[in-house]
Amino acid sequence: MLRRSYRRQQQIEDQLRAASGAFMELMEDRFSEWGLTSAEREVALFSVKGMSAQEISALRDLSEGTVKAQTNAIYRKAGVSGRSQILSLFIDDLVEIPTS
Repeated sequence: MLRRSYRRQQQIEDQLRAASGAFMELMEDRFSEWGLTSAEREVALFSVKGMSAQEISALRDLSEGTVKAQTNAIYRKAGVSGRSQILSLFIDDLVEIPTS
């Protein structure tokens, strides 16, 4: 029973790693599609991870205004108005049900 539990835990961890990799690949595809610069890609990634403009500016050693300008450029290029809409795009892609 213990071995079975351990195998199941390993399966779940493997699935989680695969899903995480798929999500990162999806984000990179979208970032390329939107034509984000490398700086915008970093800001977008931190933003998707839930970091505030203040936190991102501290991490990247930039002014908060610069981060906000980059964030606005990301939203414009993605055709959305905010972080929740970007997250919604990624979630929609992940749960998209293929049509036959």
